[in-house]
Amino acid sequence: MLINSRFKMIVCDMAGTIIKENNIVYKTLYEVIKSFNDSLLQEDINKFKGFNKLEVIDHFVKKQGLPIRESRLLIKQSNNKFNSLLKEKYSVDKNVKLIHMHLPNLLNALRDNDKKIVLNTGYNKEIQNILINKFSLNKCIDDYISSEEVKVGRPYPYMIYNLMERNNIKNINQVIKIGDTPVDILEGRNAGCFTIGVLSGASTYEELNAAGPNIIINDIMDIKFI
Repeated sequence: MLINSRFKMIVCDMAGTIIKENNIVYKTLYEVIKSFNDSLLQEDINKFKGFNKLEVIDHFVKKQGLPIRESRLLIKQSNNKFNSLLKEKYSVDKNVKLIHMHLPNLLNALRDNDKKIVLNTGYNKEIQNILINKFSLNKCIDDYISSEEVKVGRPYPYMIYNLMERNNIKNINQVIKIGDTPVDILEGRNAGCFTIGVLSGASTYEELNAAGPNIIINDIMDIKFI
């Protein structure tokens, strides 16, 4: 897919967009929330693909109708359990890998052509750092941000705005958001930037298309600039 060279910053989601992790994050989230909500279905979790994971836990805990103190404690315990399980799985699972072995070459080629490559995620900062270190992504990106660093995560646009400010990008029309979930696309649309859906992760063509991206491609490796 040919993209106009006017763009100066590319905001990439992580899991499903640049990292192939076989839905480990949503399976783990389901496992944790199921422990206090017996009626939970995997489809209930799938509705929250791309969201801040703490916000998802908070949502399901509050639906339990517990007293405030118990609710806060359960949110904290569940979030700690989720992060602990996810760190363990990401550390040992050999199926967690870059979406393509030549991805670093693509990202650095884009950087060589005056594009800022930045990452954002619904993970907390610690897990984001684990993945960045695991794949040595600091060698091929310019910046990254986690949803826990802003007041509200996706679909709100604050991560994108923070990345723009930190990287001296003043025009939203020079920004692309790439992601594999509808909430990634909505984040980009709410920011006012160009949006690209990728089919390499958690969502189908129909799910992505319903969110209204500018284009949908198979994966990030399909991007070329003119």
